[in-house]
Amino acid sequence: MTKIILATDGSAQADDAIAFLKRLPIPQPVHVDIVTNVFFPLNNGDLTDPLLRDFRDHQEAEANRYLARSESALSDFATTVNRKMLHGDIGHSIVEFAEQHASDFIVMGATGHSGIGRMLLGSVSDYVATHAPCNVIVARQPLHQCSQDDPMKITIGYNDCEGSKEAIDEFTQLDWTTTAAISLLGVVPVFQGFSPDLMPNIVQYRSEQRIAAMRYLKAGRERLVSEHSQLSSDQISCDVVETDHVGNAIIERLEEEKTDLVVIGDSHRSRISRMLLGSVSRFVLQHAHCSMWIARDKNAVKV
Repeated sequence: MTKIILATDGSAQADDAIAFLKRLPIPQPVHVDIVTNVFFPLNNGDLTDPLLRDFRDHQEAEANRYLARSESALSDFATTVNRKMLHGDIGHSIVEFAEQHASDFIVMGATGHSGIGRMLLGSVSDYVATHAPCNVIVARQPLHQCSQDDPMKITIGYNDCEGSKEAIDEFTQLDWTTTAAISLLGVVPVFQGFSPDLMPNIVQYRSEQRIAAMRYLKAGRERLVSEHSQLSSDQISCDVVETDHVGNAIIERLEEEKTDLVVIGDSHRSRISRMLLGSVSRFVLQHAHCSMWIARDKNAVKV
């Protein structure tokens, strides 16, 4: 069974996350834990105070309303659904829940707010994307018009690192069909300010980097096709771009291609010291106008 956490605060952005989740060809059966965070002041405070009791009751009633609405929206998608109110630090509570329940995915909106306390803010999605032990999908409504039935346009950032291979492995766990349009994207950094005497060597170096990048992309395409029988080489393009700003180049390509989902593999991190996302991944997470999947194998051994 595929186990998914849907983090919601009842906002429009959280509803967008539900709509995007339902577009994904998640293997059935699917269990969804719908979680929200209910804020109690003063670490639960003195609940004998009638004002605090009223505050708590209002928060819980509001949360129950949008949890129920989310459950109803998932009725034709999930096999089983569970609702859960979390407490404490928002990002930490979501990550801790994922660890305790061995979840496969966390799906959340990029921004949002609840009636009294804000929840799925950029800082929270950033924290969850960085620290979660599993795949994280930060959903955004794309700038271009699309419907639930439109073929999904997907860009996968790919190079020779283990994180990219892990991203392919996680991506192929879903039931993609031949209607999906997939682009493997490699980026070759361009370094400026070299002496004219070094230019011949730099030109040769860049040529070698382009060739190597395309070789990695073709290997990635072969990996996709070999691990997913329904995908064909014809629906997977390989593109290399050269740029002096990797993050901007990726964002521009996503907008040009009207991408619905960008997939980037996570670097391996220890359980003791969880490092930040790479600078490029973080830039894309913060600036992309499409949904982003940070691919991470929950069963990978962290050393």
